[in-house]
Amino acid sequence: MKKKSKEAQEEKKQTVELPALDFFKINIVSFLLPLYACLGLFLIFEYYIIILLSIPLIIHLIILPAVLLFLYFLYLIILIEFTTFWVNYWHRKSPPQQGVFKRELDDVNSEEGKRIKYYHKRGFIIKYPMWLTSKSFFPWLVNRSLRKVGHNKIGKNVIYCDAYVGLEFTDLGNDVFIYPTSGLSSHAVNSIFGKISIMEIKLDNNTTLYPGNIVGPNAVTTKNNVIFPNTILHKNWRGKPEKFYYQGSPGRPIEVKHLK
Repeated sequence: MKKKSKEAQEEKKQTVELPALDFFKINIVSFLLPLYACLGLFLIFEYYIIILLSIPLIIHLIILPAVLLFLYFLYLIILIEFTTFWVNYWHRKSPPQQGVFKRELDDVNSEEGKRIKYYHKRGFIIKYPMWLTSKSFFPWLVNRSLRKVGHNKIGKNVIYCDAYVGLEFTDLGNDVFIYPTSGLSSHAVNSIFGKISIMEIKLDNNTTLYPGNIVGPNAVTTKNNVIFPNTILHKNWRGKPEKFYYQGSPGRPIEVKHLK
């Protein structure tokens, strides 16, 4: 029993928790204030335009959906800006770094502990705007979230189709297409060694990720690479020169004769 109790205590110590005060500040300032701002604009619209100008009910009902859609879009933009404010503040306190670091969760005042603390804070705050924009009527705003909040490099015409996006340290070239259920992760937890790897993912121009693919830290594709379904591009993965098609775990070059 003592052994089990000790193991439970050690497991509890390794749990990452966001402090209640930080959780409160992030939600109130970043998420609710933009909502209140848009709600205020809606009330102003209803009072000063609809009521004071005596707009007929039928006209009101016709223009109301467009107004609500605009306010929804405005809410997403303001939300991204507010979350960017927090992330920029955290960047000044602990700038993101690439490398392999000790996963220190007990001493948040140490250099390693501080780095991990702010890493988890950044990962927490970006998830809501990223998820909300991807599920909205304006899915292209997910790229704005990743650029501004996550400080990622996102090229032109990059399309995520309900995929698990890289929250930070991703460099996506132009015309990258990512199918549903694929996932990018610029970090990997090496639990057995008590370390965490945080390194940039680079997908070059015209890279295509089919469904079910996993891309790990420091994986790099080259121009026109096509990664077929259920392929693993593990940490530090590299392709072969003049090879464009890959599949398997890990991803290996394959011949696709009918595409030649």
